[in-house]
Amino acid sequence: MSHVLPSSWIWTGCAMWSEAAKWLEKFPGAVVTGLDADGYPVSVRQMAPRYDAQTGELPVTLPDTLGVTAGPANLLCHYHDDKLWNLTAVQIKGRLEQRWGAWIFVSTTFTPPARGQISTLRQFAKRARAAAKNYLEKRGLERPAVNWAAIEKLHRRARGSTNP
Repeated sequence: MSHVLPSSWIWTGCAMWSEAAKWLEKFPGAVVTGLDADGYPVSVRQMAPRYDAQTGELPVTLPDTLGVTAGPANLLCHYHDDKLWNLTAVQIKGRLEQRWGAWIFVSTTFTPPARGQISTLRQFAKRARAAAKNYLEKRGLERPAVNWAAIEKLHRRARGSTNP
């Protein structure tokens, strides 16, 4: 492919699924996010996704214990270097469906990637912050405190370090 479309373009319809498939092939995995029965987001990493370039469908593995429900979903692949530069991200919006006891991600829109643009990361963070604020306000909730010490403890455990 010799060109990159502006990130503000959003495609719809089956003609774009082959383009989406080309971009997805560049990433070793993807994260699928759906909703549980209470409306909370649930994200699950999918390794070596098998995206169908003709239909825009992707079989996904979602553990039953997460309580994911059919409905709106998002597929995201991204890359950045160690300093969070050279960002490349691919997002496909869609829905989760259950067919014959298996989960399928069905694409509805594809947003072409924006490469290496720090403004893209800034816009993402700004939208995420606004969405979180709206979510909390809608439910009359306070912003939760983050237990950073517990998170660091989990990071150490995951890295196999026993040093405090």
